[in-house]
Amino acid sequence: MSSQARWRFVDFLRLPPEVTPFEQAHVERLNRVAMGFFALHVPVFSAIAWLNDTGPGLALLLTTLTCVGPALAAARLPARQAAMVMGSASMIMGGLLVHFGQGPMQIEMHFYFFVVLALLSTYGNPAVVLTAAATVTVHHLGVWWLLPASVFNYEASFWVVAVHAAFVVLESTAACFLARNFFDDVIGLEAIVQERTRQLDQKNEDLRLVLDNVGQGFMTVELDGRMGEARSAAVVGLLGQTPASDDLFTYLEAVSPGFAAQVRMHWDNLTDGFLPADLVLDQMPSRLDVGGRHLRLDYTPILGADGELARLLLVISDVTARVERERAEQRQREILRVFERVMADKSGFLEFYGEASALVDRVGDEAASPLVRQRDLHTLKGITGIFGLESLAQACHHIEDRLADEGRTLTAADAAELRAAWDGLRADLDALLGERSARTIEVADEDYEALLMAVLEGAQGEALAGQIRAWKLDPVERRFGRLASQADAIAARLGKAVRVELDGGGLRLDGERFGPFWSAFVHALRNAIDHGIEAPEDREAAGKDPAGRLALTARVDRDTLLIELADDGRGVDWARVQQKAADRGLPHTTEEDLMEALFADGISVRDEANELSGRGVGMAAVRAAARALGGGLTLDSRPGRGTTLRFRFPVAAGAVGRAAA
Repeated sequence: MSSQARWRFVDFLRLPPEVTPFEQAHVERLNRVAMGFFALHVPVFSAIAWLNDTGPGLALLLTTLTCVGPALAAARLPARQAAMVMGSASMIMGGLLVHFGQGPMQIEMHFYFFVVLALLSTYGNPAVVLTAAATVTVHHLGVWWLLPASVFNYEASFWVVAVHAAFVVLESTAACFLARNFFDDVIGLEAIVQERTRQLDQKNEDLRLVLDNVGQGFMTVELDGRMGEARSAAVVGLLGQTPASDDLFTYLEAVSPGFAAQVRMHWDNLTDGFLPADLVLDQMPSRLDVGGRHLRLDYTPILGADGELARLLLVISDVTARVERERAEQRQREILRVFERVMADKSGFLEFYGEASALVDRVGDEAASPLVRQRDLHTLKGITGIFGLESLAQACHHIEDRLADEGRTLTAADAAELRAAWDGLRADLDALLGERSARTIEVADEDYEALLMAVLEGAQGEALAGQIRAWKLDPVERRFGRLASQADAIAARLGKAVRVELDGGGLRLDGERFGPFWSAFVHALRNAIDHGIEAPEDREAAGKDPAGRLALTARVDRDTLLIELADDGRGVDWARVQQKAADRGLPHTTEEDLMEALFADGISVRDEANELSGRGVGMAAVRAAARALGGGLTLDSRPGRGTTLRFRFPVAAGAVGRAAA
């Protein structure tokens, strides 16, 4: 055998010097079992000696003395060394059994040695087996030499003893193999587990270092809303200290009650399993503003062994820098659009500027009715879209979302937020517009030519004065043109197409008086496209042109000014209006009831609001603006054929003029 093989063999028989707590407890337990086992030998061996007439008194004495050694070893020696004493003592007990069991059954008594050798392998220590094997070898050789009849029930030859010893060697070899494998696979498992635990702890520590040094917040959340113990340090930095309950919804409520309510609502949809998990996760609220910072929340599903959703990984990112950068880019695009608008229609933009400023003031007027302030907020959102000021429109929309989610009216904080958004825009607009002198009058070429022709033809002074006075009024055609541009933009956003027909009738109106009406009129235009005009595929299926038709018309009928908005869409869903009115506790039995409900605050045929409609405020604002001018409106709607809104005003109230013929 080579020295290397010899050392491998020795290492196989010799256990590592370290004794783990598990091995210590295991060996001590086996030693106690062995002591109990040996104690039972005293009465049993005495009985066997009495039956075989081989000296029961001597059997009592010798078995008792044999028990003394293991007892002292268990009390004084380390567990491993005590186990070796147990192995040796067990073989001595076997020798006593063979000696006191002389007679016809003596040879069968030798099975004791083989059984006990096998049992000793449970110590997991080959040294225990080898100690026992050495003990039985010395016993057999010595006693066979001195008292042959004490080993076998006949005068056995040397070869009988040799064969007997060969079986002992064979079983001892197998028992050593079993013992070492038992140690490696069972007793040594603790060391393996400890090492694996140490490695996992190290990996967890490394992971903790990574998590605690990244800007994102990571944590797992159980389906019942409990947050996992492992979370990155950034979570606390972004959202504050976690509650003692470790409940996600309690955590978020301390930051934003409205946001927490939205998360809880969608979470319930996720856990009830009615909707697909991917769909619900896509709809989970993901934007949260905390202390001037903008956070994004991403929800990643974690599946269990059965492939079902088990928990979620919540990732919280601070996107303030990106949001600010996007806002700066958006502001630049807005200023470019404003510049284009000013170059094309400066007077129109200045009118919008004045209307928007007045609306911001009225929204911030705490003495005004909350309902009127909310209408003005909705109107401001509508008119800013015409001139491409999307940042202000989004600010209005976010405030409306909060009011709806939290079920409250405008507060001073909401008004201050709107004011800040408007002031930020106004600084850029003032720099672009420069000094604004007193109002100027723009004269179209055709108006100039008409006046010049009237002068050359000798028109009377009153007629000429009438034409000149009309120049101060606002051409309806120009207003319609702005609305047409807005209609195209709204339709494109909704994936629809519209053809807008304009007929201003050559009329001019007092821009200052009609400004609030035109601002509110945008809501009617948005509703016509969003609610009325169908999607192109639906229109084709109904035999209609894929592009919807909108008609804006103004005319004077005797002493009445008529302004109409007509579409060829699906018409008003009166059954839906009736249901909504009933839900709100409004009258809903007659046509007049339904017409009144359609223009009531808070009534919308849409279940969820978007940036265009669904608040139930716009149509009420349109009617209020018409009534403020002493006018009124009627509505004519036919299912599948379209809807016409007709506004009527006294001509005198509108200071109506006409462009030159």
